[in-house]
Amino acid sequence: MIAQLKSLVRQLFYRSSLFQALVGFFSILLGRTEGIGMSHLLSYRENDAIGPLQRDEAIALFGIVRTLRPKVIVEFGFFHGHSAFNFLQALPSDGRLYSYDIDADSIIRAKTEFNFDPRFTCIAKSQTAFEPGDIDNHLIEFVFFDAAHELELNMTTFDRIVSSLAPNAMIAIHDTGLWHRAHFAPNHEAFTREYPGEWMSEDLYAHQSGERAFVDWIVATHPEFGALHFHSTRTLRHGFSLLQLGSQLCQNISINPQPADCIV
Repeated sequence: MIAQLKSLVRQLFYRSSLFQALVGFFSILLGRTEGIGMSHLLSYRENDAIGPLQRDEAIALFGIVRTLRPKVIVEFGFFHGHSAFNFLQALPSDGRLYSYDIDADSIIRAKTEFNFDPRFTCIAKSQTAFEPGDIDNHLIEFVFFDAAHELELNMTTFDRIVSSLAPNAMIAIHDTGLWHRAHFAPNHEAFTREYPGEWMSEDLYAHQSGERAFVDWIVATHPEFGALHFHSTRTLRHGFSLLQLGSQLCQNISINPQPADCIV
């Protein structure tokens, strides 16, 4: 009888989003689980978004940061603060987020709307002017490129930050995917007419070809980095790429001396 009752409860949980929410609420209330701070993602736009992270991309990056628990994130491109707030919600309590931007409106937003969180620092300077002192000489564990969208500027920035990357640092570069014409909304059609993207075929459009070239440049000139691409043509996806130093999952690291290229 108890097993059947538990099965009925599970069936209700699997089939009812309302019941899922109630179970989650009472799990947190009773201390069985902890809240994960994802409610903000309900307001993030998805299919018609241009510029900021799409909702599903924000979910993916939220999960990555929650999994890695980096202490230091550097973001190039604050814009309206969507990605910054998403990172802050995922960041551990002892983490720090340093966000670069040169746009006057973005700087005002960052300094007035994000001053509630001591983990956040707005750096009002170009990404190409990065200095280790900007981030209190910390090593960067996660870096997010979503500002210049120009190959040369990103190359310069990478050369300036590479010596400040932690051994297992992860690099995320936004807007590396292709848009499929079948999923265009009117604002995407307008974008292709107004901005210098690149048609890769009759149906596939690179809205930020500089970011794609940047990833290829890193892999070509720094072959120690491996790349993974979060792209899709089954929906309108801006896409992002993740890069990390190649390494091994070495065994018996507690017994043998740990090589420098082993992940812990």
